[in-house]
Amino acid sequence: MNRGVLAVPVLALVLAGGAPAAATAQETRTKAEVNLLRLTCYETEDTSGGDEIYLQINGRTVWSTADSINCDHDHPNHRPINRRAKTGDQITLYDKDGDLPGDSDDHLGSDVIEGDRGSLVFNLDDALYTVDYGPA
Repeated sequence: MNRGVLAVPVLALVLAGGAPAAATAQETRTKAEVNLLRLTCYETEDTSGGDEIYLQINGRTVWSTADSINCDHDHPNHRPINRRAKTGDQITLYDKDGDLPGDSDDHLGSDVIEGDRGSLVFNLDDALYTVDYGPA
C-alpha cells in the first residue's frame, strides 16, 4: 500500500513535466540584439603587407575589410563594422591567406557575445584585435 502512495506523487511530477518545463522556459528567453561597432587592430598576424580581415557570426561571413590593415601597439587601426548580432552568437575573426594551393586562412580567434555591451578579443597566431559592441 505504501508503495502506491509514493508512486503517485512521482508519477504526477513526471506527467506534469517538472524538469522539461524549466528547460522550455530557458529556451524561450529572447536574445538581446547588439550592434558590432568597431574592429581595432593592435597587432597584425602578417609580418608584412597587413592583414585582410573577415568576420563571421556563427560560421557565416558578414563583414570583411576592403583593403589590408596595418597596425601596431603604438598605432592602432580602427575600422567600423556596423553589423547586427545577438547575445550568445559566436564571433570569429580570420586573416585571408588562402589564395595559394594548400594555404588556408589564419584563424585569429573566436569569442561569444555576452550581455548588451563589451569587447571581444582575438589574439591567436601572434595577432591582437578587438571588436566593440553595444545595444542595437
